[in-house]
Amino acid sequence: MRSIRIVLVPLLALCLLAPVGAQLRTVPPYRILVTNDDGVHAPGIAAIAQILLAIGDVTIVAPSQNQSGKGHSIVTSEPVFREDLTLPNGLRAIGLMATPATTVNIAIRNILTPRPDLVVSGINRGYNLGFSAYLSGTVGAAREAAMHGVPAIAASLADAGAPREYIYAAEEVFGVARRLKQFGLPAYTFINVSVPPMPAGGYKGYMVTSQAMLRGGQESFAETKDPRTGRPIYFNVYKEGMSGAPQGTDIWAVENGYVSVTPMKVGETADPAVIDALKGWFK
Repeated sequence: MRSIRIVLVPLLALCLLAPVGAQLRTVPPYRILVTNDDGVHAPGIAAIAQILLAIGDVTIVAPSQNQSGKGHSIVTSEPVFREDLTLPNGLRAIGLMATPATTVNIAIRNILTPRPDLVVSGINRGYNLGFSAYLSGTVGAAREAAMHGVPAIAASLADAGAPREYIYAAEEVFGVARRLKQFGLPAYTFINVSVPPMPAGGYKGYMVTSQAMLRGGQESFAETKDPRTGRPIYFNVYKEGMSGAPQGTDIWAVENGYVSVTPMKVGETADPAVIDALKGWFK
């Protein structure tokens, strides 16, 4: 007993003499910004925000209305209006009358201080696969975050799986977010997560993939005429799904029951061989 006292007394003295700030120092919270392109009222954003509470403090800032297909467009000529609201699951949220990329820009610069540790964009209704990722406002929001130096995830669920499977998809996206919190990402990098409809035997697991050099679906426009003036009118028609992608790509993965995890980067400079070839043009 005496030997235990000999050890404990000096330790207690060190604790009592330590500065108060040192005794109260705690790890800062992991701050997560959740956004999307389907709009702040979409069920996919509520599902992912709810589950992310398990690993951090969540702030929801998203477009007030559906902004699908807006890519990386930025609001430049109109004012951006803000609405504070409560989602059906009780989470507080902010809606901005803006595109997804603009929403993330405003959230990081004007609303969240200090800036978030992670941005999660989604869960989008409909895949963002292959070339279709360039059209996606969900992906545009994640790319905007990466441009600000904040790690980001863009998440989508197959249209055939929504809305009944948002909870399952949220669990898979959560698994990616948890690993990202643990391991981090290189600068100017973000992750595009694509979740297929739940297979009969469950998902086969995660597959780290490359972006297929194909369209993720058939993008076309149907033509009709204005009954009053006879002028042609064109309506967007999108059919999800594309076959024939090489194994290891995002499209192949979801077609075969895997959750696709595609690392993407900011910047599209061509590879060194193309750069060297172009240099020869200007000698």
